[in-house]
Amino acid sequence: MPNETTATRSVTLYAAGSLRRAFGELLPIFEAAQATRVEALFGPAGLLRQRIEAGQGADVFASANMEHPRRLFETGLFDEPICFARNEICAVVRRDLAIGTAGLIDAMLDPALVLATSTPGADPSGDYAQAVFERVEQTLPGMGKALAAKAHPLLGGGFVSDVPAGRAPGAWLIETGQADIVLGYRSGTLGLDPSGPCAVVALPETFAVTASYGLAVARASSEAERALAAFLAGDQAETVLLDHGFTAPDTHASRM
Repeated sequence: MPNETTATRSVTLYAAGSLRRAFGELLPIFEAAQATRVEALFGPAGLLRQRIEAGQGADVFASANMEHPRRLFETGLFDEPICFARNEICAVVRRDLAIGTAGLIDAMLDPALVLATSTPGADPSGDYAQAVFERVEQTLPGMGKALAAKAHPLLGGGFVSDVPAGRAPGAWLIETGQADIVLGYRSGTLGLDPSGPCAVVALPETFAVTASYGLAVARASSEAERALAAFLAGDQAETVLLDHGFTAPDTHASRM
């Protein structure tokens, strides 16, 4: 019979909202194997980092970028982060617009079409969208700045979201008439109806951006907390993340 302390121990995980589905599959596996309850808070990683800096007690932090956990490392609150997954930035567009990769930038610039992103600063997805605009600016002077000025930050501005549970955020914005084109994570497009009102369009290679997800453990962490981090960075977790539309930290890694 396990002792009560072991059976009831818990770990607090702060994780990017884009990880909710994959971690929803993974965390019960860890809890059952380790007799450890995981108390998970999902939300925009920038806002999660601010909560940690304000003194809220996260044991493990899984961010949609490397910058937020690295900042916690630099302040001495967390160990140095590792990259445990990647995610491609793509566009979700109204299917009836018949937009492909070659015409995507022109469509994004079209004043008649609403371009939406997540909120820069609060949500790394918004920061990655800004990185796309910066790459456009380097190649097409003036156009990247025009995109940054035109984009509406309709997602990831807070912990309370209008997006119904289980809905793809970009598709929901389009289907509710709030946007025509939405930049976001490839993982967020998984499960979209291939003949539905929304289409997924890859960015032109010149402007493509890949998100790097960072994982870090609080400096004063226990064995259980380090075990959770090791599990989330391990082979079983990688397989689940790949199934949910993420890519491996090493882009040449396979599912095996």
